[in-house]
Amino acid sequence: MSMYEKGENNNLSSLTNTAYEIIKEKIVMGELKQGEVISISAMAKKLNISRTPITYACKQLENDKFLTIVPKQGVLINTITINDAREIYELRAAIESYSAKRVFSNLTKTDINFLENSYAKQMEAVENNDVHSFMSEDHNFHKYILTRYENTQFFSIIDNLYDRAFLLGIESSKNSSRLQDSLNEHRKIIDCLINDDKNGFVEEIEKNILNGYTSLTGNYIF
Repeated sequence: MSMYEKGENNNLSSLTNTAYEIIKEKIVMGELKQGEVISISAMAKKLNISRTPITYACKQLENDKFLTIVPKQGVLINTITINDAREIYELRAAIESYSAKRVFSNLTKTDINFLENSYAKQMEAVENNDVHSFMSEDHNFHKYILTRYENTQFFSIIDNLYDRAFLLGIESSKNSSRLQDSLNEHRKIIDCLINDDKNGFVEEIEKNILNGYTSLTGNYIF
């Protein structure tokens, strides 16, 4: 392969990665709405990126279940079903509660301070009824605890889950009391850590995650 060809391939890979991140963010933030169909050409024009990297990015996003490529039409932004939601919340609960149990004894005052700062940002978002800011900080809160337990396989799984869970969290938060309830649940998680209550810490993390599903669907049997 010539240096020119290598350069072209590197440029295509870079543009594909850029397109992937931009399109995914637009889906997660709701700019591209569930059930919407958009042509590859229209997306390329909107993002000012050529069709080839857009097409490759969409294939990756299809693999990650964010959209479906529809021949001769473009892409369909996937709708997350109730069953999808249940599986996402249950997998998050399983991974995060396990990680919380394993890492609990290693958490320090520095970790508590991080969670307290995150909680303060969440409180401000609730006061401003800023759902997007709350959800972003909610994920920072949960992901921080997860990253304290070093399991790279968990990270690779959870990143995709968090992006899809963001959409669900926005829907769940349309329940007027959910933001405040989630904030209260995060307070309990921190308090369990401060009080050296390992069982409570793990239990409250699991409850907080699954309560998001309950808020979304109206029921869940623990």
